[in-house]
Amino acid sequence: MNYICHSGGCPGADMTWEVSGEEYGIKTIAYSFYNHVQEGKNQKVLTVEELNEGFEHVKIASKSLKRNPNVSYPYVKNLLSRNWFQVKNAESVFAIGKFIDNNLVSGGTGWAVQMSIDNKKETFVFDQINNRWNKFNYELEKFEVIDYIPKLTENFAGIGTREINEHGIIAIQKILETNFNGLIV
Repeated sequence: MNYICHSGGCPGADMTWEVSGEEYGIKTIAYSFYNHVQEGKNQKVLTVEELNEGFEHVKIASKSLKRNPNVSYPYVKNLLSRNWFQVKNAESVFAIGKFIDNNLVSGGTGWAVQMSIDNKKETFVFDQINNRWNKFNYELEKFEVIDYIPKLTENFAGIGTREINEHGIIAIQKILETNFNGLIV
């Protein structure tokens, strides 16, 4: 199998997914845009048209989140818009972050998570505060704590907070180790 991690190449969770995933032969596509500073090895620079497509999904997510995207800064608008491609090209989403209430994830990660939910993708969030994986339940329309390590799909979004902590790093290492039976390439 050829696993691909769709991510953003930013410090924190994105780069932890990428660097840890390399050990298991996972290729990461790090979505970016002109003048975006990131660290991913396999950068995919999005066109203006692609960023416009992404922003349409940001607008949908803003209604679900009841948050307005800060579009007065083109850089922030592009950051949020590129999140769409992490979600669009993935079968499932695995995010490292924290909840700001029972259903919303903080920061830019929350926008990608909401886009995933809006598009009915299998969505998992590792909450660094409670040190637990959560899965979005579409019937109940909320996240539920799960007592197992989720299974990665071949095309997955490995995303999350820039403020990754030790729990988040361990969660990424464990999900990779479990999914690949510890077989490092």
